[in-house]
Amino acid sequence: MIFPRIYILNAHAMNTSYTPNHIPAKERISNTLFSLALLAYGSYGVWVNDLYVPGKRSNGIHLHDTPAWVMYGAIVCSCLVMLSVVVDHYDKRNNETNYKRFADTFRMLGWGFFGLSLVLAIIR
Repeated sequence: MIFPRIYILNAHAMNTSYTPNHIPAKERISNTLFSLALLAYGSYGVWVNDLYVPGKRSNGIHLHDTPAWVMYGAIVCSCLVMLSVVVDHYDKRNNETNYKRFADTFRMLGWGFFGLSLVLAIIR
């Protein structure tokens, strides 16, 4: 009979030089509050079917129906990216690369939703 190898980890075998991320309290609070505010703004905009996206050099754009829902997807992605920073602070395990991969994925997905929403609004 063949037995599988059992690896027993002790304190000396683990990497003891690892220090978890420290995100300042001000950044955690601002990320959480801004994420909640942005989610509430997007939810209200979708609820009344008029999601206003302000413009820097223009009057902005009002999104309705499908473009508003796609923009809401971009808003949810941005909230997830901001909240992942907060969660990463409290997670003491050595998995910062997973949080970075999560944030990068949802950042790109959010920008894709943002662009798609504007394209849908223009061709509509």
